[in-house]
Amino acid sequence: MPSESSRESILKAAAEIQATRYAEALTLLDKATEVDSDVAELYELQGIAFAQTGRAEAATESFRKAIALDASPRGFFNLAVHYYNIGESAAAIEAVQKCLGLDADYPEATQLVSHLRGSGPEPQFSVQGQALESTVLSRKRRYGFGRKHLFAVLAENQEQWVGLGWTIVGLSILSGLLIKFVPPFQPPSQFNSKDILAGLKPLPTVSAFGTIAFFLTMVLASMFWTSLDLIDRRGRALWMIPMMLCCFTCLPFISQALYMSIGRKDPV
Repeated sequence: MPSESSRESILKAAAEIQATRYAEALTLLDKATEVDSDVAELYELQGIAFAQTGRAEAATESFRKAIALDASPRGFFNLAVHYYNIGESAAAIEAVQKCLGLDADYPEATQLVSHLRGSGPEPQFSVQGQALESTVLSRKRRYGFGRKHLFAVLAENQEQWVGLGWTIVGLSILSGLLIKFVPPFQPPSQFNSKDILAGLKPLPTVSAFGTIAFFLTMVLASMFWTSLDLIDRRGRALWMIPMMLCCFTCLPFISQALYMSIGRKDPV
């Protein structure tokens, strides 16, 4: 049983978390766990505060400490939400199954299962019986970037974000074909300063320079889009190896097309 001081710390920390004052909550919880190191709720709240501030590893450790002390349905549910937020879908499913094994009617857990199956609201942490919106790690990996990320306008619309990726692929292919096969867009194969001064081989036309510059922009955009998407979705960073190799050979659309069709499958 938690002591009177621990119960007071739990109520205060929960209120701080609800008010999004996570640093203050962590300060309270650090002091409380020094006094009562065997109170599960303290570590559970600590895990939520860590998760809300992007400290995923610390959050995982705190949630696991809480469950080790008290394997409660809410503890497993919050762990499942945390795993879901960081893209660990298999671990999230395992945790929510354990939650439902303890309480088959746990309402938030059934909603999470529905969401994992493609319907239902975005899962939220549960604090003192109240749902808590995740302000930092609210997971938008199906739809591109989360609310706190760059290009947040794309976060709410899967089609726009995915469409942008395929547009980069298509424009890269188009500009590459123009440079390769359409004479007005082709730079001279060889020229030197004497040739240019003598007027024997003129500089590439504006169209050629423009197309080459556009193609190189697509190379950079392809790498940039893929790297940001990998970060946001917690995807495999190994995808950047073929991406970088293809970019060095000016063929970024090959690796990006493969990533879009194979590597970017939703982890849920």
